[in-house]
Amino acid sequence: MDAEVVVIGGGQSGLATAYALRRQHLAPVVLEAADRPAGSWPRYYDSLTLFSPARCSSLPGMPFGGGDPDRYPHRDEVVDYLTAYAARLDAEIRIHARVAEVSVEGDGFGITLRDGSRLAARAVVAASGTFGNPHRPALPGLEDFTGTVLHAADYRTPEPFAGQRVIV
Repeated sequence: MDAEVVVIGGGQSGLATAYALRRQHLAPVVLEAADRPAGSWPRYYDSLTLFSPARCSSLPGMPFGGGDPDRYPHRDEVVDYLTAYAARLDAEIRIHARVAEVSVEGDGFGITLRDGSRLAARAVVAASGTFGNPHRPALPGLEDFTGTVLHAADYRTPEPFAGQRVIV
């Protein structure tokens, strides 16, 4: 086996899972598709703030620092926090590691990455979200609509929509 446990996703869920696994004396390998262990947070819209205060937004083992615990951290603070959390985590984290397939193999699992490389693990935890693969439903009349249709995953700032009527 290449790993005791493979955690797919290096966002807050994957990092917190890796922390819990380390507390159980297991050695997880975290696979993150992006260029850093922060999940989808770096790609969220620029003005995003958490809906809970910093004091309620910490992951296990590391308080969300940076000042007033009652403030609502913005996206970049969350990215910085997750990056720092990952750096302190005693776990192997592989970036640019997009999982293409997980299959049952013997007493464990085979994990195939998009680049064709493979790992074997006794257990796998799926801690990935859907932000990187948004669902775009077929909407009646969309082919005749002359305006802009944008998925939330593609939204960054309001400036391109200034002076326009917008439906969310």
